Parts: sequence; C-alpha cells; structure tokens
Amino acid sequence: MRENKGKLIILGVLVIALGFTGLLLSRKTTEKGKPIAGTSFSLMTTIYDLKTPLGIAIDGDENIYVSDTGNSRIALYDRDGVMQFQLASVSDDKGQELKFYSPYGLAVDDANNKLYVCDYSVRVLDKAGNFLYNLTPPPEAIVNAPGEGAARPNEVAVYKDRVYVTSRDGIYIFDDKGKYIGHWGTRGAAVGQFDFPNGITVDPATGNIFVVDTNNWRLTSLTPDGKTRWAIGNWADANISSPFHLPRSVAMGPNGLLFVSDVPDRILVFDVDGNLKSIIGERGDQDAQLNFPEGLAVSPANRLYLDDRENGRVQIWQLTDNLPVPGTPDVDKFNKAKRSFDAAGNQITSTTTAPAAGH
Repeated sequence: MRENKGKLIILGVLVIALGFTGLLLSRKTTEKGKPIAGTSFSLMTTIYDLKTPLGIAIDGDENIYVSDTGNSRIALYDRDGVMQFQLASVSDDKGQELKFYSPYGLAVDDANNKLYVCDYSVRVLDKAGNFLYNLTPPPEAIVNAPGEGAARPNEVAVYKDRVYVTSRDGIYIFDDKGKYIGHWGTRGAAVGQFDFPNGITVDPATGNIFVVDTNNWRLTSLTPDGKTRWAIGNWADANISSPFHLPRSVAMGPNGLLFVSDVPDRILVFDVDGNLKSIIGERGDQDAQLNFPEGLAVSPANRLYLDDRENGRVQIWQLTDNLPVPGTPDVDKFNKAKRSFDAAGNQITSTTTAPAAGH
C-alpha cells in the first residue's frame, strides 16, 4: 500500500512537470506569419529568454544581433530566431579578456564584415564575434560638464565610410578604420544641442541623419555636415510640450519611412520630412503587444525587428504598405511641436496643421 502511494506521488510530480514544460514550450512557439487581428502586420517569430534587451541589428542575411543587456552579453540568431552563438566577452590582440557589462546600441557593416557594440566603449568586432579594435574619442574631444567622466556611447550608425556614435553630449564621428573625425553638439536643450541622445540612423539615399534625443523628448534630422534640418519636441520658448512619451530608438525602412520606439507602448512612423504617418502598438505581454520597446531595425523585406524590453523578448513583424492612419489630433500635436531650419540655421517654417495622410 505504501509502495503504491509512493508511485502515485511520483506519477503526480511527473504529470505536473510535464504540464509545466508544455506551458513553457507553448509560450516559446510562435506561429510564423500569424496575422494579428486589428493590425496591418503579421508576427513572424518571437525570441524569448532575454533580459532587458536594448539594442538590435540585422545583417544582409537577416541574421539578428541582440544586446541582451541584463545578461551582459551579445547574442546572434538566424533569421528564424534560432541562436547561433552568444558573447559575454572577447579577447583583444594580446589575449586580454574584455567583458561586456551593459551592451546597448549595435550596428552591422556588411561591406567591411564588422559589428559595432556600444558598451562603456565602442567595441568593434568582426561578424563572427572576434575583437578588432575600440572606438575611442581623444580626451580633448569630450565636452561633458566637469565630473561627468568619459563619453558613454549609446547607439551607433554606419554610413559609407562614416561611423556615428551618440553619447550624452552629442554625436562622435569616426571613419570606418576607427580614426576619430569630429564631434557635433554640446549638452543642452537648444537647437543643435543634445541631452542623452540614443537612437541614430542615416538615410542611405541622402546621407541625412536622424537622431532620437531622448532627454529633450525630440526627434531631430541633420544634414550630412551636422546642421539641423528639422526637429520635433519640447520648445520652452514657445511653451510647447513634446508629443513624444519618451523616444528611444529610430530605424529607417526600405520605403524611406522612419520608425521610432516611444515607450511605454508604441511605434511611431514618420516620413523623412518629419510628418507623422502612423502609430502602431498597444501595451501588454501578448503577441504583437509591447512593454517598453527599445532598439529597432527594419529589413529590406520590410520586417520590423524590435526589442520588447520589459517582456524580455524580441518580436519580428512583417509590415505591409497599409499602415494605420493616425488621427487628426495626433497629427496636429506633432506638427505643432515641429520646427524646420535653413542651411544657415534660421527657422523657416512656423508650426502648421496638416491633415492626416496615409502611407
């Protein structure tokens, strides 16, 4: 009798364990290409088991590089979300171990087989994860306030032979061999200043640069020589509050649209002139819902890759050309907070109201 009772207890434990395992497996299985009701996209796949993912980049084969920041590592996945390798550290040319502590922004340079990783410095690796060199601005180039210490890189963008790195006080520029070229901006809230800019991307057609200036609640467009084209955000002199909740990252799609993560729960879509085209997303932890979206990337096939930070995952959405049209009140808010400038830095347009337009 006692022996049978023991067998029943063991059987019960096994049933519970199998049930729990099945629950985990079902949670980590996404029906590829699953249309999401009420949206204009399909959910292609989801990568789980991440801790505070902040940065993401894709290469020409749609391999996915993720800053698994909470786990102090970089992870590489194939286009289907299957892990290929992970890096918690690399070794320099002298064999010294270089750990990752809080990796953030990522960029891939396919032409030169390079992966850029923003941590406490910018580590440059080859795409297989082998260390090449660090990007470090000279001390005299760092214009932080006294006591702020060295530049801390946030995100990075590569365009032709230029590498742009955002930091608390602006944008540091290097060539594709690691040579320091220059610095744009100082820390502050005026036009041409920045306050902890994070996301950055470059329009491959024009070389114009788009920067998410997080602590100024702004999206800013710059010319290739660093002059402000337009900006949307806070304007204390006009008593205008930013329509952004808290912008974090920006990526450009193949059709020239800009995708901006705006925490806690939405992706904003703009054209290259700063006109709001769409708003995507809702708060939650279910498929296609968001909880603090961070890094973004968009593939030539119009797939949106995004770090869903507080849900500990990366989601991959297949977008369509039929993005939802924003309401007139939202369009008006962004138009009111936008300023445009000529080549000399003079404001050339006043705030205007335009009707909502679809893509």
